[in-house]
Amino acid sequence: MQGHDTAMMLSDVQKAEMLGQLARVLQSEHFRASHRCSRFLEFSVHYVLDGKPIEELKERVIGTEVFQRPADYDTSQDNIVRVTANEVRKRLALFYEVNRGTANPILHLSPGSYAVSFQWAKDDSAPQLPQSDPTGPATAPSETRPVQAAHRYRIDWRVAVASLLVIGSLVAVVVYRSWRTTDLVERVWAPILQSPKPALICVPVPFVYGTTADYADPRDVAVPMAMSRKPAQMSYAFIGIGDAYALADTVKVLSAHRKEWQLLTDSSTPSDSLLAGPVIVIGNRSNRWSRGMAENQRFFFDAKNDVIYDRFNPQVKWAVVTPQDWKVNEDYAIVSRFTNPASGQPVIAIAGLTIFGTQAAGNFVTNQDLLAMALHGAPKDWEKRDFQFVLHVKVLGNTPERPTLIASYFR
Repeated sequence: MQGHDTAMMLSDVQKAEMLGQLARVLQSEHFRASHRCSRFLEFSVHYVLDGKPIEELKERVIGTEVFQRPADYDTSQDNIVRVTANEVRKRLALFYEVNRGTANPILHLSPGSYAVSFQWAKDDSAPQLPQSDPTGPATAPSETRPVQAAHRYRIDWRVAVASLLVIGSLVAVVVYRSWRTTDLVERVWAPILQSPKPALICVPVPFVYGTTADYADPRDVAVPMAMSRKPAQMSYAFIGIGDAYALADTVKVLSAHRKEWQLLTDSSTPSDSLLAGPVIVIGNRSNRWSRGMAENQRFFFDAKNDVIYDRFNPQVKWAVVTPQDWKVNEDYAIVSRFTNPASGQPVIAIAGLTIFGTQAAGNFVTNQDLLAMALHGAPKDWEKRDFQFVLHVKVLGNTPERPTLIASYFR
């Protein structure tokens, strides 16, 4: 039975079986570690079961509804839906390879389609009633009663099993939805999001110098321009591209949860503002508040030497060699969540040794899959603790690759 062809014809029992199977698939090892694939599959199944037009389930719909892309985003440049669909197909195939013959109904995502189809395997194990022999003697009335009683018993048994299956499926769906509604990004950012006060985002302004004309005598236009310029700091002219990426990732999370926020540069942020509410600090090298607020954490920056140190083990350090053109091939970063001892307010610090590490750290702390890997094996009460993650990232050209976790600490 194809789900998207006959969704409106399904019985309540079949729909419950379908939702129960969805919960089992999503809780399996093949989907449990991939929140992106889980969200895709869950959305597709519910779309089909709700009887919505299948022809309208396009890439852009999933991109905006599931992955929070803007309504006008460029699908040719952002292929997250197509990549995730291929991954879902692979994971479904692995699930049914392991659960061959025992998983029913079967979910299937056809190539070129984003709508899940489903079918029930035929049940050939149902007991069959004895058939009368038309050439033999007629059955006595007294002999029909046990057969009729057995027939009624089998019907009652099937009704009981169906009822239990419906109840079990509904319980599984409720439990699964409760678990899914608190995703990892939301849980990591919960102290910021749940605070009644607006969040302050503090970004660095890099030290950039230009030149400006300086004539000893404004009427002396005979002096060559090249000889009449001097260095001048342009404090508010630029922001590092890695810091900008991290800022964009941060704002996306806050906006998705309708969290009020304001943006200030480190040089424009008075100390009183850092005590007024939750704070997100971005960058390290030219952000004085990043260094000051995190100075007592286990992992900390020595910005002068481009090194991250472990306070518990001084022999451990992570460093990069920064050439004059700043084209590094790797970087390190720290993502910290802690309580500001001066205010009691939550702080999230996102910073790399260079802008590439900061960009990768911003992606890490707002990415379901990366957080799932980092929190695998974390203490059960990690949501109540302060924590730090140290990341390593390779840099190709001017693009940081997917960061990897090299150290973590929960306090």
